[in-house]
Amino acid sequence: MTNPPLHIVGIDHLLLKVGDMETALAFYEGVLGCAIRSRLPHFGMAELSAGAQGLDLVEVKDGGAWAGALIPQGNLHHLCLAVEADEAALRAHLAANRARIVEERLEDGHLSLYVEDPFGNQVELRFPHSG
Repeated sequence: MTNPPLHIVGIDHLLLKVGDMETALAFYEGVLGCAIRSRLPHFGMAELSAGAQGLDLVEVKDGGAWAGALIPQGNLHHLCLAVEADEAALRAHLAANRARIVEERLEDGHLSLYVEDPFGNQVELRFPHSG
């Protein structure tokens, strides 16, 4: 096998299908702290920053109908966001915003908290290595 003529430097963005843009923005911007970079209403989209990566949301009606229908079990297995946060403060913040932790995992020194967005997409919040 030959080496491919490219070098992957990271994930540029993920695109999630959502049922209602304002509800999605309330979660991704209001609860998780992503910043809105731009809105593209003619495509039914909003582009967000998730640290150095992008997170695009497309509302699957009107201008975003091109993305197809929502899948009830979520439209991505999960999205993993690397986070730096005080664990107790983050847990309190999630609870206050009714973002229920559906799973917790400690793997290779990384704590991960899994929450679901309002459309069933699972979001992993992964802390840096703890030792």
